Amino acid sequence: MLMDAELLQFLQGLQTLHPLPRDPNDLAAFIQRYEAVSSALPGPPEPLRVNAGVFHLNVLASGEKTRLDARLYLPEGVPRPVLMAYFHGGGWVAGSLASHDALCRQLSSDLQVAIASVHVPLPVAHGFVQAAEQAQQVLITLGKAREKLGVNTERLLVGGDGSGAHLGLQAAWRLARQAPGSVDAVLALTPLVKPDFNTASYIRCANSLTFSRDDAVRSWHSLLGGRWEIWNERAVLLHGNQPIQRPPLVVIIAAEHDGAHDDAAALHDWLKEAGARCEFYGAPGMPHDFARLQHASKAARHLMLSGLDAFAVQAGLREPESAAAPA
Repeated sequence: MLMDAELLQFLQGLQTLHPLPRDPNDLAAFIQRYEAVSSALPGPPEPLRVNAGVFHLNVLASGEKTRLDARLYLPEGVPRPVLMAYFHGGGWVAGSLASHDALCRQLSSDLQVAIASVHVPLPVAHGFVQAAEQAQQVLITLGKAREKLGVNTERLLVGGDGSGAHLGLQAAWRLARQAPGSVDAVLALTPLVKPDFNTASYIRCANSLTFSRDDAVRSWHSLLGGRWEIWNERAVLLHGNQPIQRPPLVVIIAAEHDGAHDDAAALHDWLKEAGARCEFYGAPGMPHDFARLQHASKAARHLMLSGLDAFAVQAGLREPESAAAPA
């Protein structure tokens, strides 16, 4: 299983320009490098017809009121587009609205939907519990604000990559238990699922240029606050035996060269067993975070478009292409 040659060459050059920190546990250096690499990622060959603006959300979680930064992306020429709440990746500690600006613009353009990208920091005091509650409140708040935002008032999608996909799924599932049908569909790009670093994919991709095994350990360590004994159904996605009425559709796009690949496959199987609608799309030759790298490789862009087309059809954003007429 070889990585796409074009993408591998780009990543090797990127590593030369932005070397990995000497200490894999140097969190500040990791965050600094993440933002530097993000600014060096290539964009689309032509400007996208997407407008963007900054706004803020006030949410209440764990008894604390927090003002979250957000950006709204609106595709030009689409009256009242469907809204997708998007949670960025970065291992729960890195990543920002800026690091995922290009990806959100591309998603808005490709899917012809409005994207509300929201930055949910990992609170030190309450850890993943508060972050999950804040993400759920983001969905509730955005749902109430759809008329004001000028988007479709009947539908709500959720999206995210890596740790952001984990957060988005947690929020969607929590909300589905309280208000069935509130979320229509979830787009999970290379999601992180659970802190198990001994799967075949984590061993195979231990030295990944985009998300190594050390990166994974550091990410989960940050989420759990170093308390590995508390990782349970609140912190992982393979949980929730209680049946859910009208669970949202989940579309998983998993990369072949990703340590979290096997976890994504396990998540798909669990969702199907739980009675949820779930589709799994693999990305051969692709590493973790290839969604943000899609313009560095023709194959990466092709696979992203294929996955997004499938999501758009499954989520009812567009009709499937009709079969060719007989000759």
